[in-house]
Amino acid sequence: MNPPPTSPQHPSKPTLSFIIPLMNEEASLVELYERIAEQAELHSRQWEIVFIDDGSTDSSWQVLQQIAAKDTEHVRAIRFRSNQGKAAALAAGYREVSGEIVFTLDADLQDDPKEIPRFLEKLNEGEGWDIVSGYKQKRHDPWHKVLPSRVFNLMLSKVNGVKLHDHNCGFKCYRQAVVKDLPMYGEMHRMVPSLASIEGYRTTEIVVEHHPRMHGVSKYGVKRFLRGFMDMWSVHFVKNYRERPLHLMGGLAILCVLLAGFLWLVSLLPFLPGGLQNALLAAAPAALFTAPVLLMIGFLSELITNRHYSKEHALPIVDRLEPMNAEIREKVTPISELAAAGEPAKESKPKILLADDEDIVRRLGAMVLKKENYEVDVVDTGEAAMSAMGEDYDAVLLDIYMPGLSGLEVLPKLKKLAPHTQVVVLSGSERAKDGAEAIKAGAFDFLSKPIQRDELAETLERAVQASRSLRPARQSA
Repeated sequence: MNPPPTSPQHPSKPTLSFIIPLMNEEASLVELYERIAEQAELHSRQWEIVFIDDGSTDSSWQVLQQIAAKDTEHVRAIRFRSNQGKAAALAAGYREVSGEIVFTLDADLQDDPKEIPRFLEKLNEGEGWDIVSGYKQKRHDPWHKVLPSRVFNLMLSKVNGVKLHDHNCGFKCYRQAVVKDLPMYGEMHRMVPSLASIEGYRTTEIVVEHHPRMHGVSKYGVKRFLRGFMDMWSVHFVKNYRERPLHLMGGLAILCVLLAGFLWLVSLLPFLPGGLQNALLAAAPAALFTAPVLLMIGFLSELITNRHYSKEHALPIVDRLEPMNAEIREKVTPISELAAAGEPAKESKPKILLADDEDIVRRLGAMVLKKENYEVDVVDTGEAAMSAMGEDYDAVLLDIYMPGLSGLEVLPKLKKLAPHTQVVVLSGSERAKDGAEAIKAGAFDFLSKPIQRDELAETLERAVQASRSLRPARQSA
């Protein structure tokens, strides 16, 4: 087995990550790797596979060692000391991956990697999808596994409001922001679309080919459906009442009061046997006394929830428009008038131009920079960056791989248009060569994606200081 040749970097292709949880799948791993690598080389500019061995007792780990030794550039593997479950394996994978688009698929070869381009095509439709889930319309599983699964998926779609035919399918495609935001614990891997919907992410599905299992044995049994039923209601509660638990408990308390009244009225019927009448008279106060207990639980839950969400929970804001109304505009004194009156003018906000072909990067980048008190303009190509470039920009965040002109081709042109403006180059690749070429071409600095907020803020602060230190010299010249 030889590693596939590295594909040339192509600016229009995304970086891909593949998460493969597995347990006792030694016979299928080599073929799975080769199939994924074949598709990844065609459809990505950089890719990685993260295998998570969830406590295998066969030779799966030894096979993974051999694969990783042959392909040191693309393959990583994690081994659990004991079996922790698929959700734990996915959580570990979520923390490890760095691709702009993330795939999850099972290791048993029932999911076919040849479907990868169809997932990418669906994700990039103009509908703003964040997750594409596979739908195994024709399943090669025994009926006693398929029938309960169909029933469960129908119930889950009704209860949690995410309309999918196959919530359980492990073959899914995500934007990176989704996997970084999703909580994953217990057995919540079946609830990924429902959990994502809580934060406003949108899910669609495509029909995928499902192959019969050729190696190993299924890890799923009847217990899976019982646990899934409980998880379904857990997610329903989180989705509808996580920020207002008193509404749920208060509703139950009202039902208890109504039940107590109903039992008391029924107990007054003259034709009831004495034993039944006494039982109803005893049950009525029990139901009545349950109501204040439920209300107290609701109040305590509300206090805990309020403390948590007011301090820790980030609202899912992806963009912001803040127009200045006429009343406020009348109260604003232009800087030119202050200067004319002999008052010192306040320094304007640093102005940043963000050029990146990934929509999620532009949206999140603009949101973060605005929170850091920057004025931000965004463009999606190198040509657009040159058209927008002006002397008023303090810094440019420039993606190195974009459709049309690449960042390295645009960089010297931007420096000619505005010599004082500092350009920080961004790249999804961690190759040192990219950074060296960028610095050589005149970049102020080079950052690898995913970019840490603190690192970005520190780099931009230095870039803005350098830019503004050059401006007086240029103006006086």
